[in-house]
Amino acid sequence: MKTKLLAGSLFGLLLLTLLVLPATASDSAAESDILLSILGNANEDGTIDLRDVEYTESIILGSGNRTQFADATGDNSIDMLDVTRIELINLGKAKELTLVDGVGRQVNVALPVENIIPTDYRTTETLLSLGTGDMIVGVDRAFHERMAEFGLLDLPEVSMHGQSVDYEMVLTLEPDIVLLPLWQAENADEIAKNLPDTAVVVMGLASQKSIDSDLTTMGFVLGKETEVNELLSWMQGYEALVEERTKDLKADDMPAFYYEYMSGSEEKWWVITPDDPSAGQVAEGTGGLNIAAGLAGTSVEVDPEWVIEKNPDFMFADLMKGFDSGPGKTEEDMENLLTKVLSDRPGFEKVNAVKNNNVYLVDRDIIGGPRWVIGHIFFAKCMHPELFEDIDPAEIHKEYLKKFHNLEVAGTWAYPLPE
Repeated sequence: MKTKLLAGSLFGLLLLTLLVLPATASDSAAESDILLSILGNANEDGTIDLRDVEYTESIILGSGNRTQFADATGDNSIDMLDVTRIELINLGKAKELTLVDGVGRQVNVALPVENIIPTDYRTTETLLSLGTGDMIVGVDRAFHERMAEFGLLDLPEVSMHGQSVDYEMVLTLEPDIVLLPLWQAENADEIAKNLPDTAVVVMGLASQKSIDSDLTTMGFVLGKETEVNELLSWMQGYEALVEERTKDLKADDMPAFYYEYMSGSEEKWWVITPDDPSAGQVAEGTGGLNIAAGLAGTSVEVDPEWVIEKNPDFMFADLMKGFDSGPGKTEEDMENLLTKVLSDRPGFEKVNAVKNNNVYLVDRDIIGGPRWVIGHIFFAKCMHPELFEDIDPAEIHKEYLKKFHNLEVAGTWAYPLPE
């Protein structure tokens, strides 16, 4: 009887609250594409707070529409247990969270998170930009090979570029979360079976298309919301700059460009399409027209004759492997690499991009993760130098390394720099 009376009184109090302050889905959620993918984010904005409590109460009372994340307990019903879970999350007293990862898997994460293992080197860089160096207990071998400038050289290697996970080593390190890149999604459940009591999470922290939302989600889980907001503000500022300066361009003002996948390797004549969630998206919105628009896939093998016939005005050569460019490389090194990239291409000398010296090398490190905006600006300045006379992509790169990693690294990540 006592329990029923308490529940009834609480329900009455909730009703009074709703009558005084109606809860509606947050306006900010409607205005932004960024989504916090954690159960309990009932109004689908960028955080979990009392507004989510109010919105969940409105759903219970029938005045609010059910949303994807209102079921805070993940039991397929929305009731007072969800309200209680949201209140605990808001107060910082929740013992666990349930997030929806980058491929829609619901994963329970015990709180607080103390140790994490990113199994992909670009994910590791993104996490380090949030100040999580003391939380990372293991890395992949590619991180040591390709991003030694970021440190963590004494940490054990537990995978290779998101693959070949060393389960025994991971279990020894006892991480709270193991992060997989998006392209390992199909193996996530199998990996999770081999890592009991560990949250195995797939996140697109290296992909332009998903980084904002996935950063927001991981920042909340790791207690790095302030750091995430600072990083997002930095990225969005430069993204907005490009949008503002190119918005008035007409189709006739936009040159055609060829964005080649893995240039300098044996896989010549592969083109990156606008559907590629990382590199392809980075090149979009920079004032040019991708000759691969309309092709099915993200990277597509094409005939040399097709490229020559398309006659692009600009060519961007993708340096995927990261060994021939980047830290320690000089402009002379890059000039030699450019010569190599353009060698043994009969007929290519007739293409506008080559005839007009508009062929550029772009290291994938300034295309993935938080640095995607640097590549974005580089593409825009190459094709429209008159619109970006006051902007130097190399200086922005230095700014990123200093501001978010406290690093000063000599090297060349793009060549030649547009005048």
